[in-house]
Amino acid sequence: MGRRLFPVFFLIFFFAVQIPIFSTPFQDFQKGEIIEKVVCEDMPEQSYALFLPSAYTPEKTWPILYAFDPGARGRGPLEHFRDAAEKYGYIVVGSNNSRNGPWSVVFRAAEAVWNDTNARFSVDPRRVYATGFSGGSRAAALFPKIVNHPVTGIIGIGAGLPTELKPAQVKPAAYLGIVGLGDFNYNPMTKLDEDFDSLDVTHRLLIYEGEHAWAPQDICTRAIEWLEVLAMKQDLRPLDKALIDEIYSKELEKARMLEENGRVYFAVSDYEAIASLFKDWKDVQTITEKVSLLQQSSEYRKFLDDENERREREDFYRTNFIHTFARINNSPETIMNLAELYSELNILPLLDKAKNKKNIDERHLASRLLAELTLHAAEEGGKNYENKDYGTAIIFHEIAAKASEFKPSRLQYIHYELACFYALNSQKKKALKNLKLAVENGFDRVEIMEKDEDLASIRNSAEFQKIKEDLKNKKENKKAISPDWHSSGYSK
Repeated sequence: MGRRLFPVFFLIFFFAVQIPIFSTPFQDFQKGEIIEKVVCEDMPEQSYALFLPSAYTPEKTWPILYAFDPGARGRGPLEHFRDAAEKYGYIVVGSNNSRNGPWSVVFRAAEAVWNDTNARFSVDPRRVYATGFSGGSRAAALFPKIVNHPVTGIIGIGAGLPTELKPAQVKPAAYLGIVGLGDFNYNPMTKLDEDFDSLDVTHRLLIYEGEHAWAPQDICTRAIEWLEVLAMKQDLRPLDKALIDEIYSKELEKARMLEENGRVYFAVSDYEAIASLFKDWKDVQTITEKVSLLQQSSEYRKFLDDENERREREDFYRTNFIHTFARINNSPETIMNLAELYSELNILPLLDKAKNKKNIDERHLASRLLAELTLHAAEEGGKNYENKDYGTAIIFHEIAAKASEFKPSRLQYIHYELACFYALNSQKKKALKNLKLAVENGFDRVEIMEKDEDLASIRNSAEFQKIKEDLKNKKENKKAISPDWHSSGYSK
């Protein structure tokens, strides 16, 4: 059985469920609704999700946003951009084939959706945009080179540029980065924004309360509104002073709220972005004066000092993770005590800080370190599973489980993996214990449990049968209570 949950689901932290996909006949597209599968005419193995705004008509050209999800879920990003696309008149398409590599798969998917959408729809060639999350963000950054056509703007969410692309090469596109405070790519994204400061690249960074995931709908709407104002500045759409006033007021209110809540550093970032974006239409002198005053404040300077210290600490933790992982892979037989290993990785102090309600920045630092630790431990466990080194796979997944204690939603999949690894390693009691823990944390795919060859050694046990029957009963009861119930979308 090929491996398993982790490169497809866990590496993107299960950000969305998979939804059954049905093809739509050629040229028969409903407007104002998400169509889950449009098959590319010239490449029928390729498809994309589609959103056409209600006002769409082929008699005029429309801006288009190409979206790339790391798990090949085209519908996911469309859910986040739909409201903005409807209001501002964007066609949005999400590839159902592009994923976290290899690049050959990404390139073919991007070429397919580009060719098909330009053949079917009335696209404004001056207003082509690309977005993506995680590995999809890197795909979006490369999109203009893949299709050999310039894009006007890139919205990179949860990850920056691929190694093949330097910051200066983003031009002529504008770049809007989006990252959560708890995202393990927070520091790389802030560093990329700093790199853009010294280059002639129009850019902005939106930071919000969140982790490694597609940004919330309101943040995605702000991204589209930023592109809309830029389009007016670039004479790519008609000037709309009422819309400028509306967006200006909303952005100014968000910056004021940050300032009032003591988030002075982030307020300064927003004020600077507002002054830059609206200076052609608004008197922004008051805003620039406020920025200058806030930058001289003790709160602002303290945050900068603390942020630099947090970056150094984060680098230290990451280096420690790398060294410890190398030791486990090179000499797994020396790992005698998991508690000592957790201590070496500083997991318990990080778990405490991740629950800290008083210091938001320390909480998010711990959160992103634990998320990164979980991600890479699970990845290493998967590699060892593929090499049939189940003992070492268990060690890494036990690390992943411990690091995920503050996020129970992740535990169902980690414990299911551990149940499989322990069963393959002839440790039946621990396999059953972890299977039970997986179910207690939300794992509900009975059909997977019944067929999974990795669980063969425990499938006929009374304990396995009880877990299975209890889960079946629980699901039946849940169906009876909620007729709209559906499965989690877990798939191997």
